[in-house]
This record gives sequence, structure tokens and C-alpha cells, in this order.
Amino acid sequence: MEYYSPTELSEAYALLSKYGDAAVPIAGSTFFMGHREELFNEVDAVINIKKLGLSYIKLEDNILKIGATTTLSEIFESGLTSQGVYKILSETVNELNIYEVRNMATIGGEVCIAGEVDMPTTLLAYDTNIVIGSNDGTRVVSMADFHIGYLNNALEVNEMVIEVQIPRPPANTGGGFRKFERTAADLPIVNVAVRVSLGSDGACEDVRVVVGAATLSGIPQRSAAAEAVLLNQKIDEALIKQVAEASSDVECIDDFRTPAVVRSLWVKCSIEDALKKALAEAGKGE
Repeated sequence: MEYYSPTELSEAYALLSKYGDAAVPIAGSTFFMGHREELFNEVDAVINIKKLGLSYIKLEDNILKIGATTTLSEIFESGLTSQGVYKILSETVNELNIYEVRNMATIGGEVCIAGEVDMPTTLLAYDTNIVIGSNDGTRVVSMADFHIGYLNNALEVNEMVIEVQIPRPPANTGGGFRKFERTAADLPIVNVAVRVSLGSDGACEDVRVVVGAATLSGIPQRSAAAEAVLLNQKIDEALIKQVAEASSDVECIDDFRTPAVVRSLWVKCSIEDALKKALAEAGKGE
């Protein structure tokens, strides 16, 4: 097995083209080393992409742009993502209580995993786009279309994620994140992200309710039924409980870690908590 550490995107793209599906690009590699270490026995080339200048957080034309190798710790600490309309990104990282992983794991890696991690759930709630690069140029895929199955994403063999783009949400928008896990070292059993935009009359104008980690599909999924309950309504305690109950349209997986019936209950609890957080943030008028 060969190891490469390119310093130019063109060099990385050339290596990906040369080795095809026998190559794996890595940055933090926390998921591979912790859960899929056997993958390294199946490839001919490991390409370290940390020297490609893809670690940044910037706001341009009302779009938050985060480079693929930006670590979760950098997201937690940045002024752009720890306060204001994008604060939910920092709050999502804050739910990961393993600081060694925060310091190494990258947003690009989180996006590519298509499994039981937290950030993709929040990114789906915020209508995120994923920028993909290769020798053929760049293309943009929505977060909703990027995950196509458990541990399976939309990348072709010669491509890599280079940037995450999050459009600035409307005024009076708030987000909330909640998850359940057995221990801090465990993968999440349930995670939920909610985004709510309020109109001038206080009613819900736009909403996303996203469930991750628990779904039968293995990837984050919006609850259309829960969103329908919220839309155009003024949110109170009774409505929040209705929203949580409506989330049963998201079918939960039954596995050795947790029965589906328990996961479904935790999804409802998480939606209630996340929605209350989102509503409180939206009320601040940012």
C-alpha cells in the first residue's frame, strides 16, 4: 500500500484518477480507524488531503463555506459557527464529548460517512450543498441527494468532497439539536436536528425536522409528517407534542444496540427538545 500527502488539488485528483476505487482519501480518519479499519487492507493507496488548503470557515454572498478538512473543533470555536444564525453547528459538535475526535474529525469526513454521525443530520436540516472536485472539475450535490444508502454516498471513484456550503437562513430562524447515545465513546443511537423560521405573526413559515442514526435506511431522513404539523402554525406546548407524535413516519431500525420501539420513543423526545431549542433561537430574531 502506498501513502501520499499531496499539496495541490491537481495532484490529489491525479492520484484519485490513477488508483480509482483502490484509493481512499483521508484527513482525520477517526471513523475508519475506530469502525472500519479493515478498509485499509482493501486499498492500494492512502491519500492524505490535509495539506490541500481545505481548512477554512468563511461567509461569502450569504453562504457559509467550510473547507472539507476543517475539524469539528475549529467549527466549535469559530465566531461564524458558535454564535448567530449558524450556532447550531457548534452546538452539534458540543454533543460529541470526545475531544480527541473533535480535534481530528473533519466536516468532509462526517459528510462522507453516511452512517451514525451527527453533522449530516444538522446539515440536511439547513439545506446544505456539497461541493465535489475531480480532474473533470467541480459539481454540487445537495445534502439530501449526497447520501444514497448506509455507508454509501454519491462520490464517483475519482472524486472527493472539497467544500460544504450552507445558505444563510431567513431572519427569525432558529435551530436545535439533540441526540441519545449509550456512552460518549459510542456512535449515536438517535440524533435530531430541527430548523424553524417564524413569520412576522409568529407562525412557522418554514421548517425542517430531520432524524439521523435511528433510521431504517441508515441515513438522515426528514419527517414530512412532523413538518406538515408545524407549517403555518403558531407553536405551543401542545403542538410540539403533536409534532413529536407525527414523526412516526420515520421508520426506525431494530438492531443489537437498541430496539426500534425504544429508538422511536427517543426520536420523539429528541424532537420535542430540539424544537424547543429552535423556537427559542428563532424568537431572538437573528
